[in-house]
Amino acid sequence: MKRNRLTRQSNYIKNPSDTNAWNIKHRYIACLILLSIIIFFLAYSSSPKLQDDTLQTQVVELPVLLENSGHKSISSHGPLASESDFRGPSSITLKSIFVKKANDAKDNGQDIFTGLLKASRHSFLSWDEVEVRPGDNLSLIFPRVGLSAKDVYLVTRLDKKALGPLLHLKPGQILHFGTLIKKDGSISLEALKVALNPIETFHVRKVEQVYQAETIKLAVDLRQKQITGKIDSSLFEAGLTAGLTDKVVMEMAHIFGWDIDFALDLRKGDHFKLIINEVFVNGTKIDDGNILAADFTNRGKTFRAIRFVDSKNRGRYYSPEGDSMRKTFNRTPVPLSRISSRFNPNRKHPILKTNRPHRGVDYAARRGTPILATGDGKVQFIGTKGGYGKTVILSHGGKYTTLYAHMSRYKKGVSSGKRVKQGQIIGYIGSTGLATGPHLHYEFRVNGTHRNPLTVKLPKAEPLPKRYHAEFKAQATPLITQLDILVDTTLAQGE
Repeated sequence: MKRNRLTRQSNYIKNPSDTNAWNIKHRYIACLILLSIIIFFLAYSSSPKLQDDTLQTQVVELPVLLENSGHKSISSHGPLASESDFRGPSSITLKSIFVKKANDAKDNGQDIFTGLLKASRHSFLSWDEVEVRPGDNLSLIFPRVGLSAKDVYLVTRLDKKALGPLLHLKPGQILHFGTLIKKDGSISLEALKVALNPIETFHVRKVEQVYQAETIKLAVDLRQKQITGKIDSSLFEAGLTAGLTDKVVMEMAHIFGWDIDFALDLRKGDHFKLIINEVFVNGTKIDDGNILAADFTNRGKTFRAIRFVDSKNRGRYYSPEGDSMRKTFNRTPVPLSRISSRFNPNRKHPILKTNRPHRGVDYAARRGTPILATGDGKVQFIGTKGGYGKTVILSHGGKYTTLYAHMSRYKKGVSSGKRVKQGQIIGYIGSTGLATGPHLHYEFRVNGTHRNPLTVKLPKAEPLPKRYHAEFKAQATPLITQLDILVDTTLAQGE
């Protein structure tokens, strides 16, 4: 029997179950398509509409970053990078920024782009710390962070006064460098800062390819504190017992140093009261401020001092009556010391064993203790002078001269002809020349004649100008009242 080719064989007959599966599959696809369309229209309708149809897309070019930093740059010359290029905790996705095409759109848009660019550059800065070493300068420091001599030149083009903190760096200071890696692989200095003290920080920033400098000060809170103390052995030990720092003890010695010889006049039972400012930043004390008022009782006699700042921002101390606490000369060139030998015209020399006048006063202290100029003057002589050893002679207006002998070394910067200020360090205690141990030999001469430094009458400085009297009285009255209360409290405690 021949096969009819026009007739479909039985095995080609479509199974009904296959037909049903085919229909279900295509219905499922159709439903997915319909659902996608619905979701698309819902998303479109819920998205905010642009307020102006004349909006266009611009791309901001970010600075090129290190390849291993996990960032990639965005170029304005090609298509935007995909989101996958910006994955990671420190990455940034920047798709587009819309700018309004109004008359001022260009300027406003540029400000937005500039601000964003600056913010992005700052966030990508790499910060390095460099500690200043002895003998360092900018030319030695900059290469340590990969910067060149050109960078040093560009920074030093700042005004010399503004650049001062960078020209007078001290060993131990920390410089913070903020840099960027440019497209060519070179390093660009974007920021530099150094702390000058706990309150002030010096900043250098690059603004439109030009460096600008400023000193930023933290907001400080000044709080008054009252302190009392009693002398048992020395001013220094009494100050430490009362909780004073070395700085405050030295300032107190300087205030009363014209009236009290702290190496000779102190007696057990002498006492002092202070009102000082303490400096706080964010609730934390960072330093001691100035002494606002002080009271010192020595051998039953009380001396008082009030600080006053004049219109030229000069802070000086005056008695409650307006007389200057400052004299033309200090009594003592080494406040924290003891007298080992007094002025004596008939003294027997301890080394030469002969009667030889001692026309000065010897102050014994540890080797290296600072020696202070007792008055403003000019260096008349500096060098080795026979039995005096290393010596400095100061001339004070021609009539007065002071001599400082047996120094171990001179203060750096003190040289013949240089002017010095009262209280300025001019050298350090030693035992050069004819000396049995470390001490300072100090002489005071009037018109070339030796006078006893401990008893000579010292001329006073000018009193408070009359134009400040009313202002001074207004400031002094509440401080004096506080000192009176502290005095009464101390006496009550003593009883």
